[in-house]
Amino acid sequence: MNAITSKLPGFEFIGGKVCLDFANTVSGTREGRSQENLTGYSDLVRWSQEAALVTESQAKTLLYVAERDEGEAATVLTRARVLREAMYHIFTALIAGTQPAGIDIEALNRELRKGTTGASVMLTTDGFVWEWGKEDDALDQMLGPLARSAATLLTSDEQHLVRQCANMRCGWLFVDTTKNHRRHWCRTTICGNNVRVRRHRQRQLELETGF
Repeated sequence: MNAITSKLPGFEFIGGKVCLDFANTVSGTREGRSQENLTGYSDLVRWSQEAALVTESQAKTLLYVAERDEGEAATVLTRARVLREAMYHIFTALIAGTQPAGIDIEALNRELRKGTTGASVMLTTDGFVWEWGKEDDALDQMLGPLARSAATLLTSDEQHLVRQCANMRCGWLFVDTTKNHRRHWCRTTICGNNVRVRRHRQRQLELETGF
């Protein structure tokens, strides 16, 4: 399968931060059964458009450029997956109370350095804001905002509110903004219900078998 092909997966945005939503583009668990939802560069572009990292016009330009340079599109897709896995492993390590691996931190920093090139401060009606230089036809333009999102979250108080879905068959990440910070599921109607159904079936089996 080349870098342009898409299987048109359904994307969901439940993480609370765009970097966590990007980490969640793998369905299932890294340690068990999983499904890659970025099967081609077009998937990366479509996800980026749905995440508001690129406009519809920019998405069309990127797909046009990618069709003519499939080698570069494949390289960017690989970089995106490496960045995604680095962010996933960094946050899950912090959730587990362990130190993130140096290789993952370096992978994040590599994209962060590229993604902060050409930074400037702009004055708007709401005050000063950062503006990041980018070209509309740069195939990797979505990676900078993703790396900056992760860096911002890691250096904020919200880092301690990052959670992993308690469904052992899921593992998606999210920021727990509930009042008591006791959110267990990425999606209560899916993961929460699935766990409750499995627990109910297990109890029924134990009653029937006596074990």
